[in-house]
Amino acid sequence: MRIGSSAGKTSLPAPGAVVMLNVLLFALVAVTGCSNVDAPTLKVGFGETVITPQMNDVPMRGYAARNSTGVHDDLYARTLVIEGGNGTSAVMMTIAVCNLSVRFMEQIRANINAETGIPVENIVISCTHTHSGPHVSRAGEEYQAFLVERATQSALDAWNSRIPGRIGVGSAKVMGLGMNDRRMLHGGMHADPEAGIIKVEDAQGKLIGVAFNYGCHPSTLDLHNLLFTEDWPYYSITGLREALGEDVWVAYYQSAQGDAKVGYTAELSAVGADMYGLRTFEFAEYKGRLMVDPVLAALDTITVSGDPEIEVAMHTIDLPRRETYPVTHQEALKRQKEAKDKLAEMEKKADSIGRRALDFQRVEVFLANQLVGPSKWIEEHPNPEPLKDVLQQAVRIGDAVFVTFPNEVFTEIGKAVKDQSPYEKTFVIGLASGHGGYIPTVPEYLEGGYASNGTLFGKKCERVIIESSLDLIGEVAR
Repeated sequence: MRIGSSAGKTSLPAPGAVVMLNVLLFALVAVTGCSNVDAPTLKVGFGETVITPQMNDVPMRGYAARNSTGVHDDLYARTLVIEGGNGTSAVMMTIAVCNLSVRFMEQIRANINAETGIPVENIVISCTHTHSGPHVSRAGEEYQAFLVERATQSALDAWNSRIPGRIGVGSAKVMGLGMNDRRMLHGGMHADPEAGIIKVEDAQGKLIGVAFNYGCHPSTLDLHNLLFTEDWPYYSITGLREALGEDVWVAYYQSAQGDAKVGYTAELSAVGADMYGLRTFEFAEYKGRLMVDPVLAALDTITVSGDPEIEVAMHTIDLPRRETYPVTHQEALKRQKEAKDKLAEMEKKADSIGRRALDFQRVEVFLANQLVGPSKWIEEHPNPEPLKDVLQQAVRIGDAVFVTFPNEVFTEIGKAVKDQSPYEKTFVIGLASGHGGYIPTVPEYLEGGYASNGTLFGKKCERVIIESSLDLIGEVAR
């Protein structure tokens, strides 16, 4: 039986001899949504710090090289700290950048540990993966130090502000926000449209925090955008705070998202094709606000507890590199020349060729260019070493568990972990290891394309991640 279905919910207090007391207790449950009216042993705290670069002309990450010219909306490091009655504490941080290298994550964890005593293995750090944020590794030492300091402060603010509270976890289905960019001609249905939702109340039953977890690239804005923005999650967070109150902490945690975008293909995006109004702030707002109503509706159904068990586990895994490639290096060079030559001929007749036809040929050139580097690498590394010691963590909050994923993992791998987990409420927090690179499902290697041909990770990664995730879930279940 899966944990956390009907058996996992706390029941109302049993009737006693003092009828009036029971009436009062029932009324308290009705008003607060709390099924546990005892004083909470759980403590919760929130942090939110601005990490937006304080200067212009900063390298941005997500597409081809480009530098910022300004700010549309601030980027944040947001943190939830939970401290269980058993003394176990966990930090769950989400940072609005495309990705963050291991060394920066390790610095942030070490700083938090030094100030709070929370074990580094209990500190989860993930990235939202916005494609309109700074390229941290190229942004210079001044910004890097600023980011580490501000992210650390987010966690310290959460730790220092913790109060007795209650927490619960639920979910909602969010259709139409994320789409499978590799199957757009086949409808583009998201493989896992579930949004995980964390609800936090204070001891008096007042809502003080909400987090949502959903797999989709925050990349509505394309390579032509030079303004920093959290992309569609900004509008989700804004909409929720408009409905719940500006004093309610709201945060977004990325999930498995390697093949989930807002309605375009990665290949056309890479060549900067005109998407007929899709790659705009207006469309980002439309997409982001699709999250609002499902989350609001789900909040009313989530039962909170003041004394959930908090358990955390961490281990490292090795991710196998790919050993084969669909073309040899010589074949790749041949395809590259043929694609470029064909595009050159088409561009000479551009007035008589449709714009989309030219876009598709530019995609062919992009994909042919992409074959060159990996095909050479494979031939030069016949027995490649795996990427070793990749961090993975799991946090259990009562009857719900969150497991972290490295890299950019395809959504169906996250769905497989959810389906095989003993916990009904199982969720994935993505981009939480400090490593990059796509990890497709095994069948998607046969389909080729940007994410599959561009990765140096092998087919065995899917099984490694699923098995290691289930092992971690088993550890926090004990």
